[in-house]
Amino acid sequence: MDYLVYNLAELSPTPEDAALLSGEESEQAAARGARFALIRALLKRELSRRTGVPPQQIRFSRGPHGKPFWAPQPFNISHSGDLLCLAFHHGDVGVDIERIRPRTRLLSLATRIMAPEQFEAFTQRGCLLPEFFACWCTAEALVKHAGDTLWNARSYPFLYLPPTGSDVAPYIRPLFPSPPHIHLFSPAPTYAGAVVFS
Repeated sequence: MDYLVYNLAELSPTPEDAALLSGEESEQAAARGARFALIRALLKRELSRRTGVPPQQIRFSRGPHGKPFWAPQPFNISHSGDLLCLAFHHGDVGVDIERIRPRTRLLSLATRIMAPEQFEAFTQRGCLLPEFFACWCTAEALVKHAGDTLWNARSYPFLYLPPTGSDVAPYIRPLFPSPPHIHLFSPAPTYAGAVVFS
């Protein structure tokens, strides 16, 4: 498994990007803006680099919940603020990045994604934003890995274990059988990220 992080604020769409899009993607870019075209072009170029298939020949399919996929190379994408993360693996993979920022309705959101054990630990530790966003990213990455939706996040319960003693980084301990690998990372200062792969 590996992942790449881009700062989209440092990149500009080019005419070459538009040439890589399918007709449907061009329509989406017209509705969603130039950043959509830039992201699709970056993704297609990276998939081409990994497989040797020309980027303009890459056409995506969609899973039952809308997750795009391309059978020759499993991937997943996430973007937040100006950052984009592309994750690749030889099997299922899910990734999420989020900019750490104050949230209204923090406890309400936490109950949607956290198992009761995690929610109790979260509130006992003072509802810290970095922990919330690490858990949010983990929940998103888990459901994206499974091809599921965030509405079912609590079907993949876990505990966030903050760094203690010799631990230098937080850790996620899954509470469900046969879990995939879960890796927390910081894509940039003030951002949280998680990638899940099997």
